[in-house]
Amino acid sequence: MTEFAGRISRHRPERAGVCSATRPACRTPDGIPYWTPLDLNPYLYFDARVNVNTEGGAVDLWYSQWYGGTVPSNGLSAYLDQGTAEWQPIHSTDGYIQFDNVDTRLEYDSPVGQAGVLICATDNGIFAYEVDADSVDEITALGWEKGYFQTLKLYAMTLLPATVSDVQIAGVIQYFEEELGATRNPTGDLTNYWRSRTDLVTPKFDALDFSGVTNISACWLGCNSLTQFPSELDLSSGLNFYACWYNCSSLEEFPGTLDLSSGTNFSTCWLGCSSLENFPGTLDLSSGTNFYASWYGCNSLENFPGDLDLSSGTKFGLCWHSCSSLEDFPALDLSSGTNFYKCWLSCGSLEDFPANLFDYWSPGTAATNCFVLAWDGCSSLTATSVENILNSIATSGVDAPASGPDITIDYDTGTGTPDISSAVTTLKACSPAWTITLNGVLQ
Repeated sequence: MTEFAGRISRHRPERAGVCSATRPACRTPDGIPYWTPLDLNPYLYFDARVNVNTEGGAVDLWYSQWYGGTVPSNGLSAYLDQGTAEWQPIHSTDGYIQFDNVDTRLEYDSPVGQAGVLICATDNGIFAYEVDADSVDEITALGWEKGYFQTLKLYAMTLLPATVSDVQIAGVIQYFEEELGATRNPTGDLTNYWRSRTDLVTPKFDALDFSGVTNISACWLGCNSLTQFPSELDLSSGLNFYACWYNCSSLEEFPGTLDLSSGTNFSTCWLGCSSLENFPGTLDLSSGTNFYASWYGCNSLENFPGDLDLSSGTKFGLCWHSCSSLEDFPALDLSSGTNFYKCWLSCGSLEDFPANLFDYWSPGTAATNCFVLAWDGCSSLTATSVENILNSIATSGVDAPASGPDITIDYDTGTGTPDISSAVTTLKACSPAWTITLNGVLQ
């Protein structure tokens, strides 16, 4: 049986006091400004209460909605369809389209290719983004997206002109929550939510509360057009930030006001953020234990903050690998670290490494390959920095791991010959003994 929920170009939700062209900013009973997408001259507006064609409950066609038969001046005459039965999402008469986490998706009749502000209303968040024209030809529950699927209910989706204000965006979010039944604030697990989205430019999350979100792993991974991230987002309950901003290669700065204080896993979190020139020391990373490859490939990073609290960190393998613009390294507390494998590998501009950094190093047992290739390719390191590294590891008195006991350092011979005889003697006397390789030569 075929169901067509509403007639294209004729249906408009009715509500006492709803906004209109002559009354554009009404208010809900709680006083919040109230906007409908149709009053903001949308490029597209899909409302799951109307214009949905189904066969046996599965969606094969969904039309964009316009007022009274008139397409807005910005209107794109588009529809969504799905001819492959096993990829068709389910339509509910309660006014939403249900997607699975495997392969259900809808496809545009033609690629949209239109920049603007995209708002998607789901049962786990109503999300708004400024997007560029790099749209794809299909949607899942979170809008334009390929390859990563979420089990979500989609109530509505609209693409508005980039000129809409934040107040208007908040009003549309309010409308979607109160009139369509979408859930404003996300909770729980947001893993892979916007992974590999190449159209996202700036999130518009001011009207949302993220304090109930606990897992944000790979959430914006590969969003290589993302240039800004909101500074006031409440991420205070977030525990897992694995690969969260991985390869956000257009992100030029990172907000220091975000509350990441509950986070424990920051593995690969900012890996490949190649446009970051500075990193905020005001972030609270004090609960973090896993910093594996966290800033790997941040090759524009010129300074790293010395006041960042990494004292709970145990895993630092590949952490600053290929930070090729970094010239000096601060005296951070890395005393709990067990693994520094390839940690500063290919930091070719790194000249200065602080004294005493490992004096109070207390890993219990050093991990396999603990310092293997740790400073390999650091061809600008001074002889004094080599002394600082080896003297400090010797001062710690920590024994080498049973497997991979080598401490690998490259340095600039033009800065002199490091005085390391005492440190080398001490390190070789450990049980197991350390081995030291400088510029490829075993000491």
